[in-house]
Amino acid sequence: MEDSIIYRDIGKIQKLYQLYEKTLADTQVVCREKCADCCTCNVVVTSLEAAFIVQSLDSEKLADMKQRLEEKFPGKRYIPKMTTNQFAGYCVSGQEIPEEENNPDWGKCPFLVEDRCTLYRVRPFGCRSMMSQVHCGEKGYAQVPPLALTITNIFLQYIEHLDYQGFSGNLSDMLTFYLKNLKNYDKTQVFIKNMKIGALLVPPEHRSEVAPILKQIAALT
Repeated sequence: MEDSIIYRDIGKIQKLYQLYEKTLADTQVVCREKCADCCTCNVVVTSLEAAFIVQSLDSEKLADMKQRLEEKFPGKRYIPKMTTNQFAGYCVSGQEIPEEENNPDWGKCPFLVEDRCTLYRVRPFGCRSMMSQVHCGEKGYAQVPPLALTITNIFLQYIEHLDYQGFSGNLSDMLTFYLKNLKNYDKTQVFIKNMKIGALLVPPEHRSEVAPILKQIAALT
């Protein structure tokens, strides 16, 4: 991952975050401050998102992040076998989708303090897009409006597309890679190569509603 590739589109990530939040601003959810049932150690990020986090924090925040990763690095965590665009490709081609292991009981995010996110301002899209119309802690699951889920998938695909020459992986792994500047890090063990968009995950009933959103995303990317 050459720095010129990774860093050139960092500004676009923040614009995509802002557009996403504006697009779904009127969605009715029960999520509130200190509601952290979904804040597990299983968050996935792209290399570009990780670069955005690292580049956006001052030295004190970076030092705190390093300490948390050293002290609270999750022993068991979600390591993805496919990206969102790869998943879309499997769906379109009818190929068998690889099985993945993901369990919220593996633990909380290492960046939580008393159920507050220490990275909230620069949190990745995987965190920004978590929402529910029911209390996850009470129900044991999240309930996301179908259209909101479609819009979220679109943004996931474009964020990966923007970083198609980079990688995706668990947040803890990716930040460790950047913070320790591990030039010889074996990325194949925990990261997977990103892909360009081949097909969008948009069901027929949502196509007309997402059309203007796609135009806005295209203008940013």
